[in-house]
Amino acid sequence: MGYAKRSSSSRTLYATALLGAGLTAFFLAHLRSVAVPHSATDIDGASALMASGRRLTPKELGYDPKILQSDLLQPGVLFEQEAAAMGLEFQFMAQGFNHERALVLVLRNSNHDGDRLSVDLPAGMLFAPAQNRELQNLVLRDAVSVSLLPGETTHIEQWAYCGNQFHIPPLTEMKASGWVLNAPRCQHCVWQATAPYELPASAVEGPWMASKLATAAGM
Repeated sequence: MGYAKRSSSSRTLYATALLGAGLTAFFLAHLRSVAVPHSATDIDGASALMASGRRLTPKELGYDPKILQSDLLQPGVLFEQEAAAMGLEFQFMAQGFNHERALVLVLRNSNHDGDRLSVDLPAGMLFAPAQNRELQNLVLRDAVSVSLLPGETTHIEQWAYCGNQFHIPPLTEMKASGWVLNAPRCQHCVWQATAPYELPASAVEGPWMASKLATAAGM
């Protein structure tokens, strides 16, 4: 009986496909609905809407309030609010920074009998860690535009830059900040733009201070 021999490259592609399917299943199992909480006791729903209806403050982003006097932070859409209005369920997950899979977007059109949804995210859209402020923000490198049929779910991986050099790389859930970072599209460029306003995480205050002193000394 004959058989087909699978090459090493095909085995790699097969394993990658399995990993992608597994990640999609995981994210779907943990999709965060953006429906408005029905009661004050709906703590999970309230937490999911933490940023809904307002933009995060500079402190919540790990920046000095003086950043608002610059043109770095540009008001963006209130994503959670718009998502709730259109019936979009979503989850944003960080996988480090400055690579093509740094930000995972899972988007689902929950309107099974409704219309197609169009989701547009601008380049520079700023994401913050959902809970731990010691972690880095992420900055979307490229604009994202996707159309979802009723009931359709999509899993997208995007390049994202770190928005806080002296914070801890994120491997966690993220949330939309309501801001777009107006900086050139490269990792060094983002760090250079945000450096004057960054409030360091406690774990890296030593290296942050050393960098400040080196900059002041012109090193």
